[in-house]
Amino acid sequence: MNISRFIAWRYFFSGKNTSAVNIISGISVLGYAVGSFALLVLLSALNGFERMIFKTYENYYPDLKIQPVSGKVFQVDPKKTQAISKLNGVEKASLVLEENAIVQYGDNQVVATVKGVDKNWPTVVKTDSLLIAGTPVFESSRDASFAWLAEGLVYKLAINNSNNAVTIMAPRRESVGVAQMEMNEDYIGVSAVIRAGEEQDDKLLLVPLNWAQGLFEREGEASAIELKITKGANQDRIKQELIRLLGPEMMVLDRYEQNRAVYKMFNTEKWVSFSLMAFVLLLISFNLLGSLSMLVLEKKNDIKLLSHIGMRLKSIRAVFFREGLMVAMAGTLAGLCLGTLLVLVQQKFGLITTQSSIAAVYPVALKASDFLFITALCGLLGISSAIYPALKSVQSV
Repeated sequence: MNISRFIAWRYFFSGKNTSAVNIISGISVLGYAVGSFALLVLLSALNGFERMIFKTYENYYPDLKIQPVSGKVFQVDPKKTQAISKLNGVEKASLVLEENAIVQYGDNQVVATVKGVDKNWPTVVKTDSLLIAGTPVFESSRDASFAWLAEGLVYKLAINNSNNAVTIMAPRRESVGVAQMEMNEDYIGVSAVIRAGEEQDDKLLLVPLNWAQGLFEREGEASAIELKITKGANQDRIKQELIRLLGPEMMVLDRYEQNRAVYKMFNTEKWVSFSLMAFVLLLISFNLLGSLSMLVLEKKNDIKLLSHIGMRLKSIRAVFFREGLMVAMAGTLAGLCLGTLLVLVQQKFGLITTQSSIAAVYPVALKASDFLFITALCGLLGISSAIYPALKSVQSV
């Protein structure tokens, strides 16, 4: 039997004596419980918002995207495009062309991103999840072309229904300077309204690829190839095969790399929140340092007795070291249990809602990594707080 662990256990559960040491130790346990509870709930809320926002990004952005390293467009090579489509693990491939243009409806004008897509594009992304209103078609049986507008762009242009036509204007490629700029202009009907994510919501307009190539004078050119990967396929392997196939002139981006700035923003926000709560836990750990120091003074006679009966100094130090770790871990475990319970209740019943005009349930999500981070942090702070009292305990022996 480990004597130091047994003695530390007895000190931790010494409920008969209601001294100041016991009260301060109880406050330390409560502090760690509140800190770990708040940290878990905070991280779970951030996880929930991250999952909710990136779910929209997953609907619009492809699994992999091929684009030129330099320049906006590249000449389409049918042989390479066919080779990409036949790669093991590639389910669908779509050519796209993106350019900025002026979109006009009535007296309203907006600079928007016009994205031309081929007939495979609706199968590369989750079209059903993007659609808000209208009929998702790009071409009719009469060879008429139609556009899909992002929801925010519809509001900016004040389009009152999805059956109106908009005018799109783009500079001619031969134009020299602003003063002599000539514009290509064409009309296109609106067939659908979509929601493509916060970054694209107020500027995106989808049109057929051949229509966009004609407007921008980019026949035979594209700005990217978007790919859908077969479910269960190894995306990293496919990415490496594409890099070898395409050479150094082209780059292959996964969904994270396509939205690098947004992912970094969320990760930064999460780490800043974690750091602030870690600082609060650091302040709480000083309370544990004080309670252990007082415990050493209170148990001074016990320490001398244990030393006289032959207990090694290392084991005596271990008593107070284990005591500090027990306090930190007991509080952490209690806080994590309460935090988990609250998050699960929120997921099941949606008790907490936003205070906006449209009531929405606050999204929350638990991650195993958060439990590991919080436990490691509290354990580290508990160990740090116990080192000084443990060393101090044997100085008077």
